[in-house]
Amino acid sequence: MEGLREEGYLDGLNLRLQVINSTRDRNRAAWAAEELQKQGAKVLITLGTIPTLVALTVTRGSELPIVYSGMVSPAAAGLDCHSEAASRLTGTSMEVPVAEQLQVFMLARPGLQRLGILFCTATPEAVATGRAAETAARDLGLRVITATVTDERRELLDKALTTLQEEKVEALFLPTDPVLASPRNLEVICGRMLRARLPVMVPFESSVSYGALISHHADFAEVGRQAGRQAGRILSGAAPRDVAPEIAKVKRLTLNLKVAQSLGLPLFRHLLSRAHDLY
Repeated sequence: MEGLREEGYLDGLNLRLQVINSTRDRNRAAWAAEELQKQGAKVLITLGTIPTLVALTVTRGSELPIVYSGMVSPAAAGLDCHSEAASRLTGTSMEVPVAEQLQVFMLARPGLQRLGILFCTATPEAVATGRAAETAARDLGLRVITATVTDERRELLDKALTTLQEEKVEALFLPTDPVLASPRNLEVICGRMLRARLPVMVPFESSVSYGALISHHADFAEVGRQAGRQAGRILSGAAPRDVAPEIAKVKRLTLNLKVAQSLGLPLFRHLLSRAHDLY
């Protein structure tokens, strides 16, 4: 809640802060939003896509402001400036422009020409960020080979990975994808690519530990700070529509040195100096 503090709000002094963990349960998220609204909340701060969508549904018809934090692609969830909820919704997303991610990936894999992109079509976030990756990669002069799966069945994933290898991709980019980001799927993907001596870029820091080479990602704590400042401005009287949505301002670079060594990739000093976390 550093962002709220920076705007002059301190819990127990001029602010009553109530935190409810929905534990990734839609029903509990709905109960929490309804309960907080009944208690007269002046603003709701939500964490993640599902709690945000649930809170919007539960509070529909009200003027209760909602500030989201930790969403990856608000537009993919239907939350753009033209949506029904735009007048009372703002926040900070975890989004890092795909072109920016790919430029960093190209520094880690010099000479990259053929890029594989893999995502599951079951979620709007994955489709939106996957298509954005295709466009950005082509704009950067890369040859793009895309493979998709419709769900997380192992045989579909194996087939997609085989297709990418047969197409002789030189690296694999995983966009934001709730399905393929599960530990089980990441282990399969990164393990297969590592055996083929192909580097993988993932969207989140925690995913690097499963055998990916690199992630250029938002700083989660700083995203929360940004959202806190936005909530503070609303508490001070600003209309939500006048508090512009933001993307992550602070990005971090996470590298897996063990994977780099296994792949025989030289990580140059200027790249290592930018790394925030190393595995």
